[in-house]
Amino acid sequence: MPVTLLNWIVPSTILLCGTGFIAIRFLGFATSRWGYALCSLALGYTLMLFEVDRFSPFKQIVEDGFILLSIIWACRLLNDRLKLKSSLLFDIALMVSSTVMIAISLVVFKSVRLETLFVQTCCAIALWRASLPFSRLARTKADRLLAVVFLLFAMLMTFQCLLYLAAPQTSDAVGAWRASVGGNLVQYTGLGGCVTLAFSVMVATTWDAIEKYRRHANTDPLTNLLNRRGLDALLLSSRGRQFRSEPTAVILADIDDFKAINDRFGHPFGDTVIVRFGALLKVHAGPHGCVVRLGGEEFGVLLPGVPLDDAIAVADMMRRIFQAERWSQNGITGQFTASFGVTLVKDRESVAAAIERADHLLYDAKRAGRNRVVGQHGLSLDTEDDRQAFAEESARHHVPPRRAANENAR
Repeated sequence: MPVTLLNWIVPSTILLCGTGFIAIRFLGFATSRWGYALCSLALGYTLMLFEVDRFSPFKQIVEDGFILLSIIWACRLLNDRLKLKSSLLFDIALMVSSTVMIAISLVVFKSVRLETLFVQTCCAIALWRASLPFSRLARTKADRLLAVVFLLFAMLMTFQCLLYLAAPQTSDAVGAWRASVGGNLVQYTGLGGCVTLAFSVMVATTWDAIEKYRRHANTDPLTNLLNRRGLDALLLSSRGRQFRSEPTAVILADIDDFKAINDRFGHPFGDTVIVRFGALLKVHAGPHGCVVRLGGEEFGVLLPGVPLDDAIAVADMMRRIFQAERWSQNGITGQFTASFGVTLVKDRESVAAAIERADHLLYDAKRAGRNRVVGQHGLSLDTEDDRQAFAEESARHHVPPRRAANENAR
């Protein structure tokens, strides 16, 4: 059967998708490797259109090799998204098995139908092996979309294998298999799968880019913790429901005399102190807690379902660990402290309002002499002298001072 212009639509469309993915990498999209996989698929379908007059396994081995290679390549790219380990040994074994079975099909049985069956079977094995573990671990919208697409591909390949088992043998005439129902199914399944994959990868890449920019906007670049905007976004999300639906402890922490740290050790060292202090808070906040850099050297910690006394104990542990750490820079040794304010989110109260109250308690700790934890039910001061000093300091203030008017307190 002669090759028609319609037959060339399949490899041409696949090649167009592949080169398009390679080209848009210059716009900042990480799609070039998907493009290479599609180009490999296009090359396999192109070779399929060049017929030979006798059963020679060499051309079929090459064309089927490119098709199977493109499937394996795409599966490895899928695994790379979640950093799942791909076995090179398994992929090589699959390629070798396909090559051997193609040779047996064409040389011994002289059957293009069996050749196609074995190649499709290897493709189905590769797809199932990649898509099943990936689908169990997919969490983002982009990953779930690709998981569904690859699972559909795996089911389609498996279904086609069953069809080829029951399909009748075609004649030995050149082009007979390509013009048959089974041959057309191979070509147009490849075309439909390519278009579906290209669309899915483009959508997933777009979602990845949106998520990346949202993460950058909501994350403090120095500590990699949430910033204020990120906290607002979290509280509006499904995960933030835990901070609204159950009693939540709010801890505000501030490094004492941070300006003096910068003046004495330099700003780069000050950044190091901030990073390590944020890491300390994150460790002791636990897996369900949330740590936010509110600005400068001030941090917020949200602990869902934690009673006030336990939250005060957590804050005091943070304070003691930070105080016990020794810092050294250019032969100068330092020891730093931090102050904490702790409260609970009241019924029907916003988290922002609780943070505002914790901010007042934090300044109570500053006025008490710093290196203190102050809870909403009273002061958590170490000695009676501390309490007396705080009472005398508070007596000089009819109104609790605000941050802008008391920057020197830090």
